[in-house]
Amino acid sequence: MTNENTRTVRIAFQTLGCRLNQYDTEVMKARLPSGLHYVTVPWDADADVYVLNSCTVTLKADQKCRQLSRAVKRRRPDAKVVVTGCYAQTQHAALAAMPELDGVFGLDEREDIAEWLPRLLAADARLIEVADFQPHAVFRSHDITDFDGRTRAFVKVQDGCDLNCSYCLIQRARGPNRSRPVAEICRQIEVLRGSGFGEIVLAGVHLGGYGQDLELGKALVTMLAQVLQRFPSMRFRLSSIHPTEIRPPLLELFETCTNLRPYLHISLQSGSDTVLRRMRRPYDVASAGRAIEAAAGLSPHFGIGADVIVGFPGETDDEFAATRSFIERSALSYLHVFRFSPRPGTPAAEMRPVHTETVTERSRVLRGLSRRKRRAFETRLIGHWHEATVETDRPAPDRRQATTGNYAAVSVPDTWEPGAMVVLKPAGFRDDTLYADEVAPAPGD
Repeated sequence: MTNENTRTVRIAFQTLGCRLNQYDTEVMKARLPSGLHYVTVPWDADADVYVLNSCTVTLKADQKCRQLSRAVKRRRPDAKVVVTGCYAQTQHAALAAMPELDGVFGLDEREDIAEWLPRLLAADARLIEVADFQPHAVFRSHDITDFDGRTRAFVKVQDGCDLNCSYCLIQRARGPNRSRPVAEICRQIEVLRGSGFGEIVLAGVHLGGYGQDLELGKALVTMLAQVLQRFPSMRFRLSSIHPTEIRPPLLELFETCTNLRPYLHISLQSGSDTVLRRMRRPYDVASAGRAIEAAAGLSPHFGIGADVIVGFPGETDDEFAATRSFIERSALSYLHVFRFSPRPGTPAAEMRPVHTETVTERSRVLRGLSRRKRRAFETRLIGHWHEATVETDRPAPDRRQATTGNYAAVSVPDTWEPGAMVVLKPAGFRDDTLYADEVAPAPGD
């Protein structure tokens, strides 16, 4: 390490939060500066720089960011510790007060790692660089060539949000709605296909807002149709979508395009109209129910997951009962259940909270309901052929997990390599896990 321009710098990345953050971490890796020789290492290894890409969707996410930062600084006091991401964007003053941190960078600055990383390594002073989003910001496209340790890749096609939900910081964290042009999306997918990825998740903060800044007409459907036509041998998923954005043109793509996975994840949040109004969500229970039923009507094997928040401020027993009843009647396959977490500066943070014990019990009830709905959905898959992607996870020493197109986890023999596209026929449950011994290569693979 005698020559500053040739010495090796070990850099570790850790990602908290959503699929967009995972993509953004890969962007940072791809944009490491030339000149010095950078080697990425695991977070628990000895590194010269630790970069934590943070999330701020809940109080626990904030706490985890601080805990990880302090722990790594205790372990490696001479290393540079950096926080970027949504927590850094919204609460950079609080992070700047942490002596363990050597750098705090906002979302736009995060992408400029090639510029600030050499300065960070050379500086004795701390670097705190966070700029506000401009009202008419545009999407900044940066391609990645890999998605470390994964069998499918995420592609960010949209960022930011123009909605104003009463509980959410994401509008402040990620700025206004902005979309990636279709040509740039296709270029990124082409690069990832060349790296061996056969399945892509198209991700966004508000995916249904895609293209509103590009004047694309039926924007999301227009983009998706072009991508599906351009890459007929690849498989695609959508990350998350609002119920009212499930409209006939989108459903028609699911019916006609075999490379679009038969699965949707819906940001439902509640099954009570009064709670939805307090949340400032742009739909009601009836419209959400119609959307779910329309998607489920495509096939008895169409997978539909949903996010639900329990314990939203002021949630009464009757409002929770309405949510529970709606979910029980619905064709949802499973739930992601979140306890309400007050975020500073949001209207919901000033509302009357629900008792912790009540929130805990309601969470328990909905998680149990989710398990029952998932088991009922998986049972319907038994005896039918389904396309799936083999994962790296091992449910048993001689088995691997495969994820079906409709998002069911199935145990398969470990003779299949991670990333392989297969068709499988679930035979039943073993150790509470759906399993299939009849597995074959997917057509065309």
